[in-house]
Amino acid sequence: MKFLSVLAALVPLAAGQAPPSLVPILNTDPAFRAWALYAHNVDRALHGVPPLVWHDNLSNYAQQWANQCVWAHSNGMYGENLHGLWIRTPLDFINQTRSGIHDGWYKEIDLYDYNKPGFAAATGHFTQVVWKNTTYVGCAWNTTPCKSGVWNWFELVCEYWPAGNVLNDAIFRANVPPPLVKQVTNPVLGAVGSIVNGVGGAVGSLIGGG
Repeated sequence: MKFLSVLAALVPLAAGQAPPSLVPILNTDPAFRAWALYAHNVDRALHGVPPLVWHDNLSNYAQQWANQCVWAHSNGMYGENLHGLWIRTPLDFINQTRSGIHDGWYKEIDLYDYNKPGFAAATGHFTQVVWKNTTYVGCAWNTTPCKSGVWNWFELVCEYWPAGNVLNDAIFRANVPPPLVKQVTNPVLGAVGSIVNGVGGAVGSLIGGG
């Protein structure tokens, strides 16, 4: 099944940071890999689950799918989260990587009910990010802008193995533990994204098990 949520967003450019580019970052870029892993693992640590390890097979699969410019799931064998942006201005891919993972996917924790564990469209990104039994991740952006009318369209794809969001309430309870302590705003990731209605472009997410 496929689910779509759309928000309006503006990602600020930090002082002293190099100007963003319309040329997407490659999945082999060390900074991209480091931030994609960090954004996942700092949030997983809040739940006491093991950190993910980067896997090139997953990253290469994500790259191939992102380059198709299809706003839909690949329906492959992996767990999969998608984060899309439709913009007409340059994009900071590093900031948007960590913002998409933390401010987009992980923030769905606010809607998750630990007393009723299970899959829900509104929380499926979050549950895949922290899924305890998942051990590997690989992510990528499309390497050339996709086009949608006057907009440039970019898609962050992350693949997970083993896949999360197994449709069984008992398995959800075991794989999506509550935070170890009451969550507060992450000092690094919490200020990355700024939600501004109608400014900057459109942001969307698709969730699913593969």
